[in-house]
Amino acid sequence: MIEQSSLLCYNMTLIRSGTMSSIYNEKRLLNGDIEALDAIYELRKEHLDNINRDAEIYSKAISIYDTFLDEIIDELLKFNLSNSLEYSLALNYLIDKGYFSESNLFKHKETFEEVEGKLGMSIVTGKGCCRNISAFHKDVFDKLDLYSKLFYCYEGMTSGVNSYANHVINLVEYKDNLYGVDLHNNCVLFHFKKPMVMELVSLLNSGKLRYKPYYELVTGESDIEDIKDTIELFKGYSKVKPISPLEYNHDIVNSTKDLLKSNKNRLDNFSEKTKILKKNLVNNMPHID
Repeated sequence: MIEQSSLLCYNMTLIRSGTMSSIYNEKRLLNGDIEALDAIYELRKEHLDNINRDAEIYSKAISIYDTFLDEIIDELLKFNLSNSLEYSLALNYLIDKGYFSESNLFKHKETFEEVEGKLGMSIVTGKGCCRNISAFHKDVFDKLDLYSKLFYCYEGMTSGVNSYANHVINLVEYKDNLYGVDLHNNCVLFHFKKPMVMELVSLLNSGKLRYKPYYELVTGESDIEDIKDTIELFKGYSKVKPISPLEYNHDIVNSTKDLLKSNKNRLDNFSEKTKILKKNLVNNMPHID
């Protein structure tokens, strides 16, 4: 779940302002509800101001993080992974095993020791939730020049039409299709069932995620016309037959994990080699006593 300090603040602000229903309901939002858009763009300004503030305060940490990402890329390329699903699974495995953490341990839990605009950086502290993990995935994929889009969504028992975003995953490309990878939940895979709805790729379990585009407007990642184009893109992918659960779990998941497990010594060496870098990064990040 997102459990995000900044996202929670945005949601609470929207609730208090009385614009919640028009913002969370995509049809009303995309039809140009003026009150909702005014509230969103006010929040966008606040969000971008926070990013600029943290970029100045934590410039050293950001520079160290960029160097650490370069080290990660160099290591990943040694494994000759062939597609975005394999890279996503590799990141999932390496995060959970603590290879990117200063303590060599990682817990899926909320953290407030964050730098706005660089939420993935918190992975190095040894803890993080979906917002940190998905941001880290995107940071690595950007360095690899691979497609990774943050997919803000509602995960729950209801349709989510009038609900706020409570989760975020990454969209990646594989064999002319677009999939959602959820690294906060063991890299389970989703495909587009409808333009606004993703469904779990599984024979045994069910699960759905509803796209919540309003948060992209808050962060400045998209504008209304971008959102409309994105929904049309998702509509096209909803007509493409997805990968089978067997192919994903047997041919991709198992083979990627086996490859990483067989190279434990190499990964241990990477963790040791980057130990000082990770320590320096954590020392220059925000700390909450």
